[in-house]
Order: sequence, then structure tokens, then C-alpha cells
Amino acid sequence: MHSSVHRKPLCRFPVNSVMTTVLAASLLITGCGIDAAVFGHFTATDQREVPGAGANYLSGQCSALGAGATVRFFTPSGVELNDLQTATGPDGTFQIMLPASTSFNNLIVEVSLDNIAYWGIVSEVRAKSSVFIPDQYIAMADLVPEMADIGLDSTLTSLVLLGKATYGLPPIQLASISPDTIVESAAVVNGLIASGDERIIPLREYLERLYTNGTTTAPALVAFPNDGNSYLDIDQLAQGADLDNDGVADANTDAFDSALRAAVEAVEVNVCFAADRITVVFMVDFSDGNQDRNCAEIDRWKWTKDEEGKQMYIVGSLHEETPLCDGNGDTTSKCLDEATFDAASQLLGNWQPNLIAMYDDGSNGDAVAGDNVWTLALELPWFDAGAETASWVRVSYKYTWGQGGALWTGSEEWPGNRRILELQDIDGDRIITRYDRYADETTNKDVQNLLSPVNGGCGSILWNSEEPLKDTCVYDTLENYIDTDGDCELDSKPTPGTASPITVPCSE
Repeated sequence: MHSSVHRKPLCRFPVNSVMTTVLAASLLITGCGIDAAVFGHFTATDQREVPGAGANYLSGQCSALGAGATVRFFTPSGVELNDLQTATGPDGTFQIMLPASTSFNNLIVEVSLDNIAYWGIVSEVRAKSSVFIPDQYIAMADLVPEMADIGLDSTLTSLVLLGKATYGLPPIQLASISPDTIVESAAVVNGLIASGDERIIPLREYLERLYTNGTTTAPALVAFPNDGNSYLDIDQLAQGADLDNDGVADANTDAFDSALRAAVEAVEVNVCFAADRITVVFMVDFSDGNQDRNCAEIDRWKWTKDEEGKQMYIVGSLHEETPLCDGNGDTTSKCLDEATFDAASQLLGNWQPNLIAMYDDGSNGDAVAGDNVWTLALELPWFDAGAETASWVRVSYKYTWGQGGALWTGSEEWPGNRRILELQDIDGDRIITRYDRYADETTNKDVQNLLSPVNGGCGSILWNSEEPLKDTCVYDTLENYIDTDGDCELDSKPTPGTASPITVPCSE
């Protein structure tokens, strides 16, 4: 009924070191005989009750704004975490509860009141490794000392690190910077300020004037501007504002942009990525009324039966056409060994349905709880194949709407076919983001693809890296753009939720 390869017993434990960390996470989901280690010690006469997951509590302060300011949090890619919002209390202090099942790296925290907003960075809050660990209380000052009191200098530091995405050479996304590097960079910026470094002081003076009463009508800094736009929204300046101090009201952002560019160049940030692993984010939209690539409404219930208590799962494996090493001492990085292949396939359930759960609760990479976009972020093996026409790591998968551990019938989005995905990092952010719509038979469905000929459909689909059946064939086997405004035109790259790239310490 279903195409699958390299089928292994679900609880076979590969020992390849590349996948050890992520396999452990997978085993927590699939339950392969390690319940005693996670949930307590079991005996013939006694069973320890499983406690709740608990929480992480993050605290901070913004004394400059005092009580009553709004505190919001954003992922390093700019997605607001709507469930994480609070207000400052006496002396500008605040505390927020974070789900203990999720790790957070490089969150931007914004504290705003009226026409003023200050920024800070939360470098790292790790998920609890066990439900038996008590609630954890974490102060921003303990993560990054320069973020102890969110204000002008923490905003300057955040702006410089965000500006690396625009003015850095090469550009560096905030999500790509390791927590340790965030701490080091904040200390560097603080040192440059203390020493009066001429490369950073002009930007600090610019911000001092920006935060002077009456200079703005609304918060004027933009943490995540659209491509080509400034981090300063000049439309929010009060009439006659002269931030560059030249005696003339500002008509553009040129002086600000120049000052930010100089500050960015003054702070060196080293980012090194894992060469053998990559973050892959699977997102599936289960909303009613979605359209396929033919601009026709998708029938979610064509093959799937709706029943109470169901949720979204992903099922699959690495694809059999992934290049495998020959086993004779091949040391090339353009292939995977069998143990790594098997371990990665286990992470996707190895074609055992309704085992690998996806999330719509703001955890495990999911950006917005309850929006019916189900998400799972995985750490999969990877290599740079060197050319778009080479064979990269390949994945086959599909989604199921089912009960945990149930069989295929009534749960899969379609029978007999798979989705296929090649792990080419198209935009260089070291995250492969794949956004699908449940039961869409016109995208990366392999054998019987229903994309119409007028839209480039050829009845079946091949890898983008291979020669097409015809020059007019359209193949959709890479991380993708999506239609966000309902006009049947692909217009935006989906954000990768709360997921981050895999970074490693840079060698000296």
C-alpha cells in the first residue's frame, strides 16, 4: 500500500554520534522502552506518578519606562510569540512563564510605553531535560549581563546584532548567532561604548536624541524591516525632529543608516554552522478552505476521516535515493553512512503512521498556538552537495490526521504516494523550511501529481536537481514560497517558527 525503504523496527537504536541528540528527542516522542528513565522508576509493586511538565520563568527589568509598560517577545526571525506578553510592575520589573518543553534562543524582548520602545535579547532558555526538574527561574541579567536593565544600551546592542543581517559582510541572521556569541558581542559593544569608540558613539548619540521626549509620535525603531528598508521608521518622527543634529529636520534615514553601518562593522561576530546537520522545519496548514496550486479548494476529507481526539502527525524516512557511502572507507561528505540514514529515518517514524506528533501549541518550533498550522522542527543529517544539480539528502514523508499509534486507514492525506523534499539550503540560513497544505495533491506529491498542465504539471514529479521530463514541467521538491494573500501567486517565504540553525563553536 505504501512505498517505503529501509524499514527497521521502530525501537532499533542506531549509535551514530551525528544523530545521538536528535534521536534521543525522537525516542521521547515514540517511546522506545525508556519510560523509566524519563517518567520514573517502575517496579512490580510500585509506579511513580508522572509530574507535570512545569515551567521556566524569565524575569527582567526596564527601569527607564517603569510600571505599566507592555512586554512582548519575538523570535529571531521576527514572529511575535502572542502567548508571551506581560506588563511591567514596580520599578519596571517583569516576569513571564515560558513552556518548559521548548528551548528559546535569541528572542527579542520589546518593552514599550506610549511612543517609546526599548529592546533586549534573551540569549538562551533551555527546555527542561526531565519532568522531574523543578520550575526554573532565570534572570535576563544572568544570561547576558548587559541586558540586566533594558534601555538605551541594550537597544543599541540589539540593533547592532540585528543590523548584521543587513550590513554584515557576509550578512548574518540573528538566528544564526550562538548564545555564547550573543554574550560575547554584548560585552564588546559595552566596551566600545565605555571607551568612547568613534565607530559606535555616533549611533548611541543618535539613539539618545531619538529617545528624547517629543521626538517621536510612536516607537520609531523597526527590529525586522522589510527587505531594503531602514531600521528607523522616519514616519514616526515628530515634525521638525533633527536626529542627525545638522540643524535641519530629517527628511530621510541616511544619517541613521550610516551610523548603524559603522557600528555593525565595529563588532565582529563569528558564526560557524554544523557541517553534518541542519534544522528542517515541517509545517502543514490544516485550515478549512485552503487552495491548491491549481487555485482549487482542497478537500481535507477526501481520504481522511474526521473523528474526535485526532491530531496531526508526520510519517516518512530518508528517501532511498539519498546518496549512501559505499562502506569501504569512503570519507567524502557527499553521502551518508547507513547508521546515519537509519537514525534519521527513525526521527520521521520510518513509515510507521501516527507516531511522530506535530505541534500547534507554540512549542517544538511552532510559532503561533492554535492557528491550525502544525509544526515540527527536526535536526537531520546534511551535506553540501556543491551544486544545485547534484544529489543532496532526500526525504520522503506525508502527514496523517489520526489517533496516536493508529493504522493508516482514515488518517493519511492520500494513499500510495509520498511527498518528497531535497535538503538544499536555498537562502543560506541553514534552516530548511517546508510549508505544506494538508491533502494538497498539486505540490510535492510524487507519483500521481494533480498539478494541471497549464500550471506546469506533468502527472508525476521529479527532484528539482534532475533533468525535467519536459522544459515546461514544474517541480516543487525544495523549501518553498507560499501564497499568503489568496491570489494563487507565491509571494512569501514562510518563517521557520521558533527554530534556529545548528551552530557550533568556531575553531581558533
